[in-house]
Amino acid sequence: MSKSLVVLLVGVLCLAIWLFLYMLSYSNMYIKNKLTLLMSSAFGLPVSYAYSIFATIIYCLLPLISCFILGKTAGFHFLQLFSFSYGGMLLLVIMMAVIGVMSVMAVFLMVILTIKPKMNIQEEMSKIKWIEGIFMVPAKVAWLLPMCSACFEEVFFRGAFLKGLMVSGMNTLAAVGIVTAAFVINQCILADTKVQKLILGISSFAISAIGSIAFLACGSIIPSMIMHASFAGFYTSGKK
Repeated sequence: MSKSLVVLLVGVLCLAIWLFLYMLSYSNMYIKNKLTLLMSSAFGLPVSYAYSIFATIIYCLLPLISCFILGKTAGFHFLQLFSFSYGGMLLLVIMMAVIGVMSVMAVFLMVILTIKPKMNIQEEMSKIKWIEGIFMVPAKVAWLLPMCSACFEEVFFRGAFLKGLMVSGMNTLAAVGIVTAAFVINQCILADTKVQKLILGISSFAISAIGSIAFLACGSIIPSMIMHASFAGFYTSGKK
């Protein structure tokens, strides 16, 4: 078995465990209520959003652990993902990545609303479980939750998973394609309706494609982290 295939299987397994544990925590009401009471009593958080804080911690912690596993499997150090040389190139990549993903989504939403002018995209997306949870958190800290989740998604997908596949010998285009497909599936699984899956699917494709280019351009995960965090914070900043 080739090393790249081993890395691929390890990455998929880590992703499957990550999603299973995360989804289990909110799909099982008994477990969710127990976790809510535990977080509330342990840290003095209001019951209304104690679970949302816990879910964010779990959603960030699991991919972080997976990154170390992938790094060990592929043979690179986790901190290599964050290496960069400060300068004009880094700033240019960050700026182009942010503008690129925002522009792609703006065009896509305009097309969708032209075809379906009565579609209430904001209302539809606000019904996604993790977004509903964000709306329960006080506005002054709510924006941090999706931005943190976005950063750890980048570290796993465009960082450890992509780098792991490439350093183990896989073709760059194939590695980007696999990582992008995995990310799109990851996001769509967390949605319920066809509209939610469509919006998340297109946005995830744009984020992954542009994030991968940014990572390949400067060898650091930092630009794609900033790009994805900006996107997530912007599109989840409104209240229902």
